[in-house]
Amino acid sequence: MKSSHVLALLGGAVIGATLALLFAPAKGSETREKIKETVDKGVDEIKKEYHKRFPKNQEEGLEA
Repeated sequence: MKSSHVLALLGGAVIGATLALLFAPAKGSETREKIKETVDKGVDEIKKEYHKRFPKNQEEGLEA
């Protein structure tokens, strides 16, 4: 699977989870907190996948 497909899949999962939370019956503050947690987890997963697939880019970024 190409890295672009993996990133697209993860991005779609984050968007889907966010939409599910928006339509769930909960207080606004609870929903916002759940969205924040979901987005943070999604961003972490995307970063992990990126660093796994492109370790050379990670090393170059540290040297600069």
